[in-house]
Amino acid sequence: MKSLVSLFFVLFLSTSFAQVDQKLANGHWAYYGEEFYTTLKSNKKFDRALFNRIFNEGHLSSKGKYDTIQSQCTTAGCYRHFSVGYTRARHIMFGELDTLRDSEGTYVLDVYCGKKFYFRSLDEVSEMHTKVNIEHTWPQSKFNGSFPKEMQKSDMHHLYLTDSQANSRRGNNPFGFVSVQKNEMGGEGCDFSRFGITDSGDVYTPPSSHRGNVARALFYFSLHYNLGINSKEEAILKKWHAADPVDANEIIRHEKITKHQFVRNPFVDHPELVDRISDF
Repeated sequence: MKSLVSLFFVLFLSTSFAQVDQKLANGHWAYYGEEFYTTLKSNKKFDRALFNRIFNEGHLSSKGKYDTIQSQCTTAGCYRHFSVGYTRARHIMFGELDTLRDSEGTYVLDVYCGKKFYFRSLDEVSEMHTKVNIEHTWPQSKFNGSFPKEMQKSDMHHLYLTDSQANSRRGNNPFGFVSVQKNEMGGEGCDFSRFGITDSGDVYTPPSSHRGNVARALFYFSLHYNLGINSKEEAILKKWHAADPVDANEIIRHEKITKHQFVRNPFVDHPELVDRISDF
């Protein structure tokens, strides 16, 4: 009986997702709804409340049409953000999102230091925490208590694999620019990131190739979970977003996450949105 229920659940999710990544004939993503694209076409600023509805309410989908976004989600064809859970998110990241291979075997690449971490199977993943961690780009200590913690913790749109020492160094500090002279990364063997104190306090500087990803992850998290970003950090993130634009790898990763979570990051789909939101 349990296997039949599980099969039904998987089929239900697969059917629901059939429209989540639906691209309409005009090139628009059905997911965001018609109001989103009406606003995008205008010169108006975006209201955060619109994104709150898009991310957190139900989506009624039908082929060839924009999603209808509604508070209730009890009818066929309706879906909403699905939290995969932290354990499952970790397995997805090691087993699908961030898996790479070379002549030495299967590995994941640390986004902060550029280190390779090899493993033979997903059974080893839970034992690798002393070497490689899942970095919550938006720190767990700064989550919004009004939303389920597990949903925020397992939201892969802001999760990346990092060297454990570098992850510990970053802690829950904001991102910013650290000069070479003020770099205090220490003995992590990390040549691509910096940590140090500035006029704004301790900040962390990720590699230039990851800065845009960080910015778009934080902008997404801010709107999804109704959290604010400090104005100084926001200004820096906007510069990083412009300097390190969305690339093919980020798009591929984004699509894979969407298939599991049924929620999209609008700053990957529409990078121009950043300039249409006055205050994160």
